[in-house]
Amino acid sequence: MKYLFAIFLLLAAYGLTAQETRFGIKTGLNYSTIIGDQTEGINPRLSGHLGVFAEIRFTDRFAFQPELVYSSQGFQFNTDLFVIDRQDPTIDGADFKTAVQLNYLTVPILANFSILERLSIQVGPQFGFLLNQVTKLKNFDGIDTDALDDRQSVNGRFQLDYGVAAGVAYALTDQFALSGRIYQGVRNRLNGSFGDLQNYNTSIQLSVNYLFR
Repeated sequence: MKYLFAIFLLLAAYGLTAQETRFGIKTGLNYSTIIGDQTEGINPRLSGHLGVFAEIRFTDRFAFQPELVYSSQGFQFNTDLFVIDRQDPTIDGADFKTAVQLNYLTVPILANFSILERLSIQVGPQFGFLLNQVTKLKNFDGIDTDALDDRQSVNGRFQLDYGVAAGVAYALTDQFALSGRIYQGVRNRLNGSFGDLQNYNTSIQLSVNYLFR
């Protein structure tokens, strides 16, 4: 939580020198996965996000945009149960899909550069705090699932993730805007738990933004 406190102190300092500050809400879709070691067969996961943001404008061309967003990310993969238990030929070819849902509280801190009247470029660091990790098994193919726990949730303990976010925003009106953004994590999400293996979060985010007057 000390990271959040430091971030908000920084935002307050910037806000004192701004010409205009407006607040808004945003929601939309995430298309996320992980990259790195032993990620062959990993597929992206479609999910969503919801949050609030501020537009702290210094000039007509430049604004500072901090956000606080609940973001559901993660990945999914298919598994052949025969690989897990080669002693039981009755389950040969019985595949199931595992979806790993990583729920983050994210804090993007973006510089917003207007390049046209309604089009702007956004870039900056993003910090994420893992709320929990939910693992779901689904799409079983003709096997008895009564003895299987098809949903497990683990406390994320606010594990830190950080990286770089960049994208574009297009203002439909003075209040509504559409934005698209790419996020690439640079912190190893495995955190040394599996030796030298490294995995990183990556996602594409599409949003509808609403600014209050």
